[in-house]
Amino acid sequence: MVVASRTAARGIRFADWFRPASAFVVNGALYGSLLTRYPEIADRVAASGSEFGVVLFAAAAGGLLGSLAAPALARVVRESSALLVAGTGYALFAVAVALAPDLYLLGCGLLLQGLFDGMHDVTMNAATVRVQQDANSKLMGRMHATWSLSLAGAGLLGAVAVGMRIPVAWHIGLVAGIALVVQTAAAVWRPRSETKPGEARTPAATRSGSRPSLPAQRGRTVRLRHVLPVLGVAALAASYVESPGQEWTGLLLSRGLDAEPQLAASAPVLFGAGLVVSRLVLDAAQQLLGSRVVAVGSGLTMVLAMLAGCFIIVGEAAPGWALVAVTAAGIGAGPVFPLLFGAGEHLSVRHGIPVARTASIVSALSRVGAISAPVVVGPLTEAFGMVTVFAVMAAGALLVLFALPRVVR
Repeated sequence: MVVASRTAARGIRFADWFRPASAFVVNGALYGSLLTRYPEIADRVAASGSEFGVVLFAAAAGGLLGSLAAPALARVVRESSALLVAGTGYALFAVAVALAPDLYLLGCGLLLQGLFDGMHDVTMNAATVRVQQDANSKLMGRMHATWSLSLAGAGLLGAVAVGMRIPVAWHIGLVAGIALVVQTAAAVWRPRSETKPGEARTPAATRSGSRPSLPAQRGRTVRLRHVLPVLGVAALAASYVESPGQEWTGLLLSRGLDAEPQLAASAPVLFGAGLVVSRLVLDAAQQLLGSRVVAVGSGLTMVLAMLAGCFIIVGEAAPGWALVAVTAAGIGAGPVFPLLFGAGEHLSVRHGIPVARTASIVSALSRVGAISAPVVVGPLTEAFGMVTVFAVMAAGALLVLFALPRVVR
């Protein structure tokens, strides 16, 4: 108890949060910068729409592989070095994508860039969990808000670079160079409380030398078999809310409600704004209300917003009401992934699972959802109309409402 109180009193030091925060900034900036230059990259290699879709799928597949490989990287090197290795690889292959002279090399570059992106995603979330454990404070919501803001800022600067006709290689090379400097500085700054890679936090009784009884170990194993599948369901289902919310809501308004182009274009922006707003207040809400209450509130907000959206589309209401539903869905979806990645803290303490493994499960299944959601939503909208977008998001929200409170309980 004395140790815990001292830890809580210390709070989060700059040296502690600078490392994960810098990683979230770097990841969002690299991704946002590349997104703005994809049209020029596709034109340079003379890729058709279907061909460019194939190479983008290579990036998604690489991200999935990287998420699965990240725990092995964390076991081989120190936590700070894992972040540096993954971030360096991401930056270098982002430059390779910008310089790729033909479609084949572009696909290879995107595959490897996605691989390091996946490893970076897992290691930066695992590093955040470590900081939360050391400081006995919540940080995950602000880190994910930092990523969203970095992505938006990089996208805005990328649009400016396009308008100024700055070459793709110069633009991405400059962003990658800054990313390397930031990641190196974060790796050099090592808090004294850092643990060895792969070492899970254990309860005080276990650290003092006592071992749980065999029945207790069996009980933990049984509970673990229930927790991990529920964790996976929540991660997969959350992707069926976030992915359509960002990729399909604009089309939903334009084709489902005949909204003006400017109004339709604002739908994914408002969804993203909702994500940022709820993530900025998530840490304080967890401290005040507890993770389970926040998880229930998040799920209910998404379900109610999406059911309202279905009635709006069916009733052919004004497009402005659909924008309200989309924004509310973004606010509800914002806490989900920070809570899922934060669950690694509880699983490491109660079940001895390395935080990198939990982050790997969440990251991998979220990428599976992001890859499969367009394949599911597209044919359904053709068969049943644009209301299917809200219906799919509502189904994902219901699964999140069922699973997320059980994971963070």
